[in-house]
Amino acid sequence: MAIGTEQSAAVSDISAIKPGDVLYGRHQSWKEGKAGFVTRVTEKHIAIQYYPGIANITNHYFIPFTEAAAGEWEIRYSTELSEVYEYRNSKGGEYNFSESQ
Repeated sequence: MAIGTEQSAAVSDISAIKPGDVLYGRHQSWKEGKAGFVTRVTEKHIAIQYYPGIANITNHYFIPFTEAAAGEWEIRYSTELSEVYEYRNSKGGEYNFSESQ
């Protein structure tokens, strides 16, 4: 399912990922990714709330669609955990999600 394509700028299809989905994201500069819940999806970014390992604390990180289109993010997400989709950036900046094996 495509969530956006890049023409002169990234264009997002915010119906593909929605608040409440479980999402794992790892930026290319991070050693390890972070799993959490999608809290907000706008035309510019996805906001993910995650547990950083400190009691009674949560934190957020953001995945800008422009960075995802540039191939800077590894993303997996699921709505009900019965199907897991994996981000794959094809040439041309199209967001391609396919079911993980």
